[in-house]
Amino acid sequence: MNIRYPIYEGVYRILTLKTAWIMTVLFSIILPLHSQTPRQFSIELKDKPLPAALKLIEKEGGKNIIFSYNETESYRVTASVRQKTELEAIGTVLNGTPFICKEREEYFVIQKKGKNVPTTEIRGQVTNEKNEPLPYSNVLLLTPGDSTFVNGCVTREDGSFLMIAEEGRPYLIRVSYIGYKTEVQPYHPTPTFHLLPDTQLMQEVTISARRPMIEVGPNGLKANVAGTSLARMGSAAEMLPHLPFVTGRNGEYNVMGCGSPVIYINNKKVRDMTELERIRANEILSAEVITTPGAEYASDVAAVIRLHTIRRRGQGLSGHFNTTYSQGHSANANEYMALNYRTGGLDLFVKGYLAQQNSYGKTTNMNRIKGSAIWQTNKNDVQTHKSQRFSGELGFNYEPDEHHSFGLRYMPETGIGNADRNSSGRTVTRRNDEETDRINFTTAEQTHTGWDHAANAYYAGELGKWNIDFNADYLFKRSHSDQNAINNDDATVQADSRMRSSLYAAKLVVSAPLWNGRFSFGTEETFTNRHDIFTQNGFSADADDHIKQSVYAAFADYSKSIRHWKLNMGIRYEHQQTDYYEKGIRIDAQSPTYNDIIPVLAASWSHNGKSFSLSYRLRKNNPDYSLLTNSIRYRSKYEYSQGNPLLKTQKTHRFSASTSWNWLYFSAYFSHILNMYTNIIMPYKEDTHPGVLLFATQTIPTTHNYGISLNASPKLGYWEPQLNVNMAFLDMNANKIGITERRNQPRFYISLDNNFNLPKGWFFNIEGYLSTASRQGFFVTRTEGQISARLSKSFLNETLNIALTANDILHTGYYHFNLYGINAYMENRIYRDFQRFGLQVSYKFNATKSKYKGTGAGQSEKNRL
Repeated sequence: MNIRYPIYEGVYRILTLKTAWIMTVLFSIILPLHSQTPRQFSIELKDKPLPAALKLIEKEGGKNIIFSYNETESYRVTASVRQKTELEAIGTVLNGTPFICKEREEYFVIQKKGKNVPTTEIRGQVTNEKNEPLPYSNVLLLTPGDSTFVNGCVTREDGSFLMIAEEGRPYLIRVSYIGYKTEVQPYHPTPTFHLLPDTQLMQEVTISARRPMIEVGPNGLKANVAGTSLARMGSAAEMLPHLPFVTGRNGEYNVMGCGSPVIYINNKKVRDMTELERIRANEILSAEVITTPGAEYASDVAAVIRLHTIRRRGQGLSGHFNTTYSQGHSANANEYMALNYRTGGLDLFVKGYLAQQNSYGKTTNMNRIKGSAIWQTNKNDVQTHKSQRFSGELGFNYEPDEHHSFGLRYMPETGIGNADRNSSGRTVTRRNDEETDRINFTTAEQTHTGWDHAANAYYAGELGKWNIDFNADYLFKRSHSDQNAINNDDATVQADSRMRSSLYAAKLVVSAPLWNGRFSFGTEETFTNRHDIFTQNGFSADADDHIKQSVYAAFADYSKSIRHWKLNMGIRYEHQQTDYYEKGIRIDAQSPTYNDIIPVLAASWSHNGKSFSLSYRLRKNNPDYSLLTNSIRYRSKYEYSQGNPLLKTQKTHRFSASTSWNWLYFSAYFSHILNMYTNIIMPYKEDTHPGVLLFATQTIPTTHNYGISLNASPKLGYWEPQLNVNMAFLDMNANKIGITERRNQPRFYISLDNNFNLPKGWFFNIEGYLSTASRQGFFVTRTEGQISARLSKSFLNETLNIALTANDILHTGYYHFNLYGINAYMENRIYRDFQRFGLQVSYKFNATKSKYKGTGAGQSEKNRL
């Protein structure tokens, strides 16, 4: 059965009367505000030099004031400015002087009466010898000859700066930064400064403080990447597990104590984890690990990682090429190429990614079932998977000015040929210790080639003091796979699975200053349509599941700083309607409607290198669509798996606290979980399928999860170690679903990440982790760990980078777990070809960064699909 769901239908649903009404009201309010009077302020001036008074007004008003120090420094001001705009305040302090004020779109110009001064912008960039940005560098505009000060500023975090000067006059630009040689250049509209280390100064001066790698905020922590060892970890995908309290690899990441994060790159949600392979770590300025997501995030978001890249302005053609090869039991390779062309405010880009993936694994397991007889099955099997995938990206971004931008991008993805997944091995089955069956089996699953499509359109703008961020997303996915299993000379077991899904989503966020803080509000809507058809040749039953879901959300958030405190509070309302159909008939019991209010509270204090934070958030999870099917899937002759369309929504009340001092960071968390999803095992049908184990999903009414984490990140010369220690408890009572086993033994996770920044562009990293054995609830895990290393060297002024990698050097990456179930027990020992050695080559020319500002919408639904 094919589903027809044309794109215009989805667009119509997004632009419902509700959303259209909200947009109309917002713009009717915001557009007039753009021309209304700016915010008012009050200051007291007592015998202040006129330049100092103008700088105070500039700071309060927010709009640059351009003036000549030589002409104004001899005048002093005493005045009381009460609830005036910036223009009115300037008029007050200029009263009685020979100066007048001219207002431009982006700044004010102070000039003598009768004198008209045309102005020009000076935009530039400051980097170090490695082309890394130097934030907070001092930039001075001077007159030639006597070097009189004219204007000045400090660079932003990306090393860029902006100053205004009189047009047609000669100037000198002087740039300085502690530990680097000061550089002076004649005036140029777009100057670039590459500062070199001042070795003599560094020998004579001891720097007693440094910018910490970790900074604590009310909702989590921020790791500075640029200029640290994190920037030398290859791709963003390789860098993420080196962030504090982040574990995982190969597109599957976990934030300790929270769960799987949603990842952003420059406010754009990552929909495909291969995107993280396409961006280099040295392009990233900072990474935020948000453990208490705010109200703007969907209710099922457990954690957020936001990557901010270094923004470099550039014109013309630029490109980036990266290739990776690794060898384990089988070879893996991928290639990535990106081209950008910029002219004025228009940015055109095209990207392509090709991946050849081969996986290999070994599993040894034992299943035991207790019923009228005791059945035990021992299985050894080998799994392989081969696939080739292509994904692309084509789009544009346009910035008519600094305050507005919009863009569109289209992202196709497909397999090249069919993907093959194979498993082969042997099972031995005993009934009451007597062998009843011995099987040599092979299972082959083939996924057929098809195109997936995704598109995103956005608008981001500033209207006066209001910021607007609007995104619309479309996603279409389909899959078709067939499975054939042979057990000795028995008849072949066959199954066919077809899935087709589509998603339309829109999100609007509006923010503005309010009561010396920041207020934001918005809406998010998602419309999902998924159809699963499953057929088989007699081992279970066919299934035809069709799910339609609509989610409407509204949220508001307010943040404010009070001296050393930062406060944040938000609330989100979600209305969710699900319609579940079996073979075209709506099943009311499986079609719930939810109305939920999601609160968020956070507060942090920081002063003199010390910080402390507290936070609370309610999280709501919907089960993945793959879990809501009625179909029973074949795993082996003695193993089946089943979905559960009656799963309830899981809710988690999470409390957390953290503190930091210099390079030490400590956190603690406690979660109260209602209806927690868990995998269980039980006998399938003893009367018709004796000895068959069924894997299913159930919910546990009440669970508690809590733990503590410690991170230490000192810097000791060339050596930059990072130690992570985590202790986690899972208090899980499964008596109500029929499992009596219950333990609450803590599990420890310890990792040591060693970075060595060596001379002449060499970098070496060796890191290892150890996870201890534990018994938690009805799960039993054993000790596991790995050691990996990386050696890299940069060439051609950082444009070429070559790295050698070695993962799981000691071949210890085994995963063990035991599981108690309902009259059932199993043991597993799994290895997944983690031991790999590889080569990476990355080259870029005329490098510029993406200006695309689309953040995406409906990310949680994309993940469920």
